[in-house]
Amino acid sequence: MSDDQAKLDAPEYGPRNCPPGFSDHSFKTDSGVELAVRIWPADPPVDKPAPVVFYTHGGGLFAGNHFVPLPWMQPGFRQRGYHMVSHNFRLGPQASYEMQLQDSMDAVSWCRANLPSILGTDRVDVSQLILCGESGGALLTGLMGHYLSPPPKAVILVYGIVDPAAAWPILAPVPENSGEAPPWVGEFSDAQLEEFLKDRNESNMLMDALWADENKTASEQVLSRRWGTDVRFTRRIRLQAELHQWRSDIAARIGSTVRSVRLGSLHAERFADEAALTAFLLSMSPSPLLETKTWYPPMAFLHGMGDRASPVAQSQAMAKQAPEGDECTGRRKLRA
Repeated sequence: MSDDQAKLDAPEYGPRNCPPGFSDHSFKTDSGVELAVRIWPADPPVDKPAPVVFYTHGGGLFAGNHFVPLPWMQPGFRQRGYHMVSHNFRLGPQASYEMQLQDSMDAVSWCRANLPSILGTDRVDVSQLILCGESGGALLTGLMGHYLSPPPKAVILVYGIVDPAAAWPILAPVPENSGEAPPWVGEFSDAQLEEFLKDRNESNMLMDALWADENKTASEQVLSRRWGTDVRFTRRIRLQAELHQWRSDIAARIGSTVRSVRLGSLHAERFADEAALTAFLLSMSPSPLLETKTWYPPMAFLHGMGDRASPVAQSQAMAKQAPEGDECTGRRKLRA
């Protein structure tokens, strides 16, 4: 093994490792979409029905994958008697917000129906479901808190985008990139990436992707071992990774970021006017939706103060509407 390879294999370097002891499952939704679920039973094993933590990965809804949960979830949940589940969903730009939300809700439904037979009816309590989502996955998690029936017992939002219109100037007029923005340097050009945002061909859709530029910092073999799956740096995978890096350069390319949300996530071209787009965006924004609701599950927030991609004001604004009272129902009434 070379020195470089040894460095890549070192546990303190590079992409995080998948906790051992998982099983992989797949299923088809009623609409024919094939989704994947990864399950980690509580470790040490439990001898009574245990709750489930359902993790929705981040990546701006364009990147990321379900192979590895957040590092603190293993000691914070699994080692304390919780089962953990992660799932994938269709990624942008081919998939829009509501498609990704439906995939996530379908995965919850599948887990509620199938976890007892997989983990043991005497070892899992699917009525005790906790949702945990990070970044873009927190958007989907927050929405599931509104739309799932029965609702989850709690919602954990980790540096989440819960009000996209407040995070970035998504609604018209769309800003331009900074005049100081240098030309994009990568395998794909600005023009290719802009054009890719308009791709609606479902045959081009990915369900899992790289998080960033792992194709430049790790080998396929290392990632395959760390993520517990077969990783290949195909052109399609590289294109998705570069699109996410390009759109995430908010400081220099705010226009690209905004267009990626309007075109790649909202599919703005399908709306008759800006008012229709605004109404749809509101229906897909967990924090503003609280203003119209009387009930919502208990919430917990984790967010860094210096986060630029997902401003901490997102969590702060939603936390101000945090519920209180009515402990016995497992749900909380919002402040008047």
